Amino acid sequence: MKTLRAKFIFWICLLFILIGTLIFISLSIILPEKITTQILKRDIKIAQYLSREIQEPLLVNNKLALKLLLEDRLENLQDAIYIFIHGRDGNVIASTFQKGFPKGLLNINQGLSGIKKSDEEAYSVEKFLVNSKKVYDIAVPLLKGELGTLHLGVSLESSKTEIAGFTKINYYVASVIFIGLGMGVLIFALLGIFLSNRIIKLKDFAVKVGNGVLNERIDINTKDELGSLAASFNEMVKSLKEKIETIKRLSYLEERNRIAFDLHDGLAQNLADIIKRLELCERLFKLEPSKALEELEGLKKNTRDSLNNVRQTIFDLKLTQDSSFNLYDNLTDHINNFKKQNNVNVKLEISDPIDNIVTDKAKIIFYTIREALNNIRKHSVAENVIIYLGRDNNDELTINIKDDGKGFDINEAEISACDSRKFGIISMRERVSSIGGLLSIRSKAGEGVEISVKIPLKEQKTEYVI
Repeated sequence: MKTLRAKFIFWICLLFILIGTLIFISLSIILPEKITTQILKRDIKIAQYLSREIQEPLLVNNKLALKLLLEDRLENLQDAIYIFIHGRDGNVIASTFQKGFPKGLLNINQGLSGIKKSDEEAYSVEKFLVNSKKVYDIAVPLLKGELGTLHLGVSLESSKTEIAGFTKINYYVASVIFIGLGMGVLIFALLGIFLSNRIIKLKDFAVKVGNGVLNERIDINTKDELGSLAASFNEMVKSLKEKIETIKRLSYLEERNRIAFDLHDGLAQNLADIIKRLELCERLFKLEPSKALEELEGLKKNTRDSLNNVRQTIFDLKLTQDSSFNLYDNLTDHINNFKKQNNVNVKLEISDPIDNIVTDKAKIIFYTIREALNNIRKHSVAENVIIYLGRDNNDELTINIKDDGKGFDINEAEISACDSRKFGIISMRERVSSIGGLLSIRSKAGEGVEISVKIPLKEQKTEYVI
């Protein structure tokens, strides 16, 4: 029973059964007992009245008048089956039995033996069976027990017809109530199915949105809560679509900035350097042709480097379209090529696995290390480089790149970079900052350079408050 519809129908049916059970118990058990209790209360009042009525003939010992009075009252009482007076000495003073007194009655209902004389409303009731029929013996003291006890035997068999008739009427009323409840349950069940269908429609729409379908709208045009929820869903999808378009535009701008970072110390700088050296060669050919040829040899090498930078940029542009990026493989390949081309000893130390780093962060880490190696190649004149990667207890990646080159003054380098549009240090910091990391550089002239990077690998969870 997992669906809302099934739960709704189940609880409605359970409510229907519960109400029906309560009605049945009320009419079949509780109501007859209540009616019986009321009839007994009436008969007790009659017995108490009769006890006062027979005191006078009993005091004067007029047994004939006493017997006639008892027989008359027995004839007029619908529920009564016998009346007798039990004297204090244990004998029967008078009774309505014509064929002899049943001796067993004297042992029934002796609950008044310890009665207080001050209790004028005392009585005792005892139930027993006669021929499988219930008989209630009502005992009332005569003159506070001084004259004996009046016993009135009543049977409710004659009242069963009245009880059955009254119960039948109540059964009719209960049937009407039950039918009304059944119709209410049916209406609620149909309403539940109707509401659950709309909820299922909302759920299916949410699944579609989760799968990236943002061009549809949910059509629930009612003015209730579900209609408001559907309208909110439509507004949410519209807003989500707009935000995705905004993210795409921002991603496009970020990609442009990334390309600019890739070219900042690559093609643009090298082309400017080539132009200057060509102008120098032009002047040298007029003055010293041999030096001009030497300059052309160096220029050829720089042009080849520029070509390699362009190829690297093209490779990076293609790389961004890949669904996955293996940081370890790309990093080791680049370091091996770097060592071969630049005659620099580069040592890579990795203390923890880096294969499970998400693609976006892995690319930024790779570009940052590559940029640092390019700066070492161009500026440091280093012979040895140590690159270390490791994680700490907070699932934060630490990158440390240290060379034994000539070093530089950090403040002067950053100012110079801003003035000459050489964004090496700035580009690395912006890349690292884009994934929530921090980059710091320590260097002094003649003491090499040490670059430290801290990048959080744990994804940040966004909490939504509803």
